[in-house]
Amino acid sequence: MKNLILLTATASIVLASCGDINKLPAKVQKQRQDVVLSEEDIFKGNLVAAFLENDKKYVQESNTLFLRGVDSYRNNKKLDSAVVYFTNSILKEPSAKAYFELGNVHMDQKNYEDALNAYKLAEQLGYQPFSKILYNKACIYSLKKDTELSAKYLEYALQAGYTNVAHMQNDSDLENLRSNKYTFQKAVDRGLRGVSNAENLFWLQFTKMFPALGKPIKLKMALSQEESQALEYISYDYEKYISEMRDAKFARDVTSSYLYYANAYETDKFVALVYVVKDEWMGDAAPLRYKMATFTHEGKLIDKRIIAGSSDSDLDGVYLQSTLNKDLTISGELVKPKYQKDPDEHGYYENKILSYKKVGTQNFRITKAGKIVEEEVSLLTSN
Repeated sequence: MKNLILLTATASIVLASCGDINKLPAKVQKQRQDVVLSEEDIFKGNLVAAFLENDKKYVQESNTLFLRGVDSYRNNKKLDSAVVYFTNSILKEPSAKAYFELGNVHMDQKNYEDALNAYKLAEQLGYQPFSKILYNKACIYSLKKDTELSAKYLEYALQAGYTNVAHMQNDSDLENLRSNKYTFQKAVDRGLRGVSNAENLFWLQFTKMFPALGKPIKLKMALSQEESQALEYISYDYEKYISEMRDAKFARDVTSSYLYYANAYETDKFVALVYVVKDEWMGDAAPLRYKMATFTHEGKLIDKRIIAGSSDSDLDGVYLQSTLNKDLTISGELVKPKYQKDPDEHGYYENKILSYKKVGTQNFRITKAGKIVEEEVSLLTSN
């Protein structure tokens, strides 16, 4: 069995430009289109980041709605109204402060998944103090009775500079965590010892760049211009977590780029991150490769695998379209794309995919320990 699209030891075309899209080859550059954000999109971090690049700004309107939300939440205790105001503030002009307060409201409403998504966006947009987001995540996981993950985030909060130790000793949100005295005290001790732990902070900075995306997540073989411009390039400063970037430094040809895609899963044992490998020389219509890497909460690699865009199949020209499900499974369809023009003759630039023909299935599951297990490939019989 072999991958139809092999990973090449080639460096990102943005190595020298540190992610500056203006330094891409001219044929890769496209005229930017304004991104439209809907209420269903507010937790899609890549689209939010792209929306913020729009030329037209609505900061004043956004701030007005934000302040009305603060009044509803803090002064009048009207949580439903606060959600509406903060959401509309985000739709006008996303801000870290609006996402943070939206997370607080959702937490009070016991909508814990929405709260985590909101905090993730606040984190992505640079909310300060960062330690407060980490502390609130510790509270949510405690309320969900996931004491192991709660302990991890309490440790992270302390390492990132959270200083109100007296409060966490009495915070009712941490009651479930404190009931396990050993786990709680261990997290406090490790956190206080690691306040200056640069390695842990470096890992946290890396993971915060992967946007939160609501599941199910469909991994498309080709992206629209709007979706493509929403992806951010991964800096080579983080090559320690993506080994192929490190190996690519010594390649002669510079053709591949690496982009943040999603923080897909998080349990008390692992974090699963998805990034895109893009062969720029093949053109915009060329199928992307999605790689999932699982790490411990300290940043140690557990497993890595291509989960979309290519397949462990010997079928020529067949690729994998996958969907990430909530239950730590990945559903994949083996498909053969039909291009407007033969890519062998005309390449992939301005060569649209007209349709896909399903030829089989290939699924994956993630174990409790963070291993990515490939299920048996099933091929459809030809008529």
